[in-house]
Amino acid sequence: MNHFLKKGIIIVLVAVFTAVTVGFSFFQPFKPDAVREAIPAGTSFIFKANNLDELLQSPVCGQLDNALGAGNSLKDLLASNDWKNLAAASEIAVADIPFRNAGEQKTWATVSWIGWRSPWLRWKFEQARDKNLKLLGKHAVWPVWQYSSPDLARGMSLTFSLTDNLFIACLSENPSDILLLLDTYDQRSPAAHHNEG
Repeated sequence: MNHFLKKGIIIVLVAVFTAVTVGFSFFQPFKPDAVREAIPAGTSFIFKANNLDELLQSPVCGQLDNALGAGNSLKDLLASNDWKNLAAASEIAVADIPFRNAGEQKTWATVSWIGWRSPWLRWKFEQARDKNLKLLGKHAVWPVWQYSSPDLARGMSLTFSLTDNLFIACLSENPSDILLLLDTYDQRSPAAHHNEG
C-alpha cells in the first residue's frame, strides 16, 4: 500500500470520527417523554411541563418552594444561576417520590431534557469554583454533584447528575437517593410511565 493511500485512509477515518463526535454533541434529536425515563416506579405523582416557565407557573412550584425551606423559592434559586437555560431548556418532569418510610421530608426528583447541551453543562459544572458545589464522584459513568447551602431546608440535600440527554436532580434527606434515579435511567430499576399530574 503506497504512502498516499495510507494517508487518505487516515484522513477519511479522522473525518468520520469527527463527524460522529460533532453529531453526537450537537444534533441529538428531541425525544418526547424522555424525562420519564429516570422517574422510578412507585412514584406517587408526576407533573410534566413543556418548559421552565410552565413549571414556575404551576402549583407544583409552590410545593417545591416548601421543600426548599423557609425563605427559598425555585424562582430565586434559578435566577441566581446562569446555567438555568442549559439545564432547563425544554421538557421537565417533577415527581414526589416516597423513597423512604422514615424521615420527615418528601423526596423530590426533577428531570429535564437537555440533549446536546449535556457535555457543555457537564464541563461548566466541572470548571465551577463554587464553595457550595461538590463533585461526589460517578455512579456508573454519570457524574454526581451535591449543592450544599445553609438556606436549604434542614436535613435536605440537593444532588444532581447529567446523563447523555437529561439533567437529573434530587432534593431529599439522603444524598444517595439520586442513585435510584440514575439506575432507573440506566434501566436497572423499573421506571414510572403513568400518573401524570
